[in-house]
Amino acid sequence: MITLKKIWRWYKHKVTENCTDDLVAITSLVYWQNKLFAASVIYLIPLSLMTVIPGLYMVYVEGLFGLFISDIVTIAVVLSVAFYSGWEVKTRKILFNGALYLTSTVLLFYLGSFGPGLLYLLAITVFVVLSLGKVYGYTAVGLNILICAAIGTLIYYDYGNFEIIHGYGVDTWIAVSTNLIFLSAVSVYIIPILFDGLQTAIIRENNLRTDLELEEAQLNQTVDKLNEKNQELEQFAYSISHDLKEPLRMVKSFMGLLQKKYGKKLDEKADQYIHFAVDGADRMQLLIDDLLDYSRVGRSGTEKVSVDFNSVLEDVEQNLGALITQHEAEIHIEHTLPDVSVFRQEIIRVFQNLISNGIKFHKPGEKPIIHIICTDKQTHWQFEVRDNGIGIPEENLNEIFEIFRRLHSGSEYPGTGIGLAITKKIIDRHGGKLWVESEVDTGSTFYFTLKK
Repeated sequence: MITLKKIWRWYKHKVTENCTDDLVAITSLVYWQNKLFAASVIYLIPLSLMTVIPGLYMVYVEGLFGLFISDIVTIAVVLSVAFYSGWEVKTRKILFNGALYLTSTVLLFYLGSFGPGLLYLLAITVFVVLSLGKVYGYTAVGLNILICAAIGTLIYYDYGNFEIIHGYGVDTWIAVSTNLIFLSAVSVYIIPILFDGLQTAIIRENNLRTDLELEEAQLNQTVDKLNEKNQELEQFAYSISHDLKEPLRMVKSFMGLLQKKYGKKLDEKADQYIHFAVDGADRMQLLIDDLLDYSRVGRSGTEKVSVDFNSVLEDVEQNLGALITQHEAEIHIEHTLPDVSVFRQEIIRVFQNLISNGIKFHKPGEKPIIHIICTDKQTHWQFEVRDNGIGIPEENLNEIFEIFRRLHSGSEYPGTGIGLAITKKIIDRHGGKLWVESEVDTGSTFYFTLKK
């Protein structure tokens, strides 16, 4: 069985190698014509050998020597087309179709319209168009006319001792053979139109594929450059933020020394200026720390891990323990949370920012209440962090995710306005979406999604 498979693979490879041309472009119609021709030769040889061998025996027994010789010649030509290495592909096609024409003509000569000869001529005409093209199709139609005319002449002059031919008159032969010629001509006209459309479609598809590959390559280059620039900006922000800390520490230190050494000699106005300078340095220090946090997003690892979000909320409540106790806040988790593949520390930061905002922006005299809700959306999880705080004006809903964007002064509510920007950056990195719905004096609900 293995030997037969090897022989069949070798046979297909050999015929394909001889009957196709590697230099022809895959988008060319000739490429597909060669493929069709090679496939036809590959399967015609074993099928014809199974039928021709017993047929040759019967032809020889019946004394039809013309048909016997034509069959032998046809088999020899087809085998040469398949295995002889010295011909071009077009030469092989012409020889192959010529051998088939020879067999069809001899069949007509012996059998007239009674046998398969006319059908063979029609089939060969179609195959000529498919394998060689429209010009050779016209030649095939011309040969059909000549062959039919020759057979009709034999019938008219009652030439030869071919009984089946003698059984039909010229009128019957003309009626039958003109149908063949008509169908041959129609095939030669229609098939090239279909092939031209096919070639146009192939070329268009190839051009579209090429354009798509070029655009994809350009997009990948753009994305690579953008990632590179983002990394440079993050590194720049990290470096600048880190370097700014030292002079700030010096400002605070020297302001402290100035107040300690000359505090008794300075008036109330000077003490106030020193206080403003130290307070400004503290706020600048806080801004730098938050900027560092923003630049660190995306540096927590390259591979996500499956995380139990119930444990995430436990860590968040522990981190915010002092804030929760100070404001007597309540945090309600509506139901058991799922396991999701994420960067754990970043997701802790997301919940921490949203919950702390819900507590920080609570209404005076009212206890902050935070609800955590998770909804299964088939392709992703949707999380909600709902508070009963002061709410956000509708015109500011899109602004709050901008870096350093604050809606209230630092004296009213502490912070730098970078927490939500960090949250959005983290969710974006996870391929999710972050948005908010809010009503002033009623509360806000922050939504974010994470892929399953």
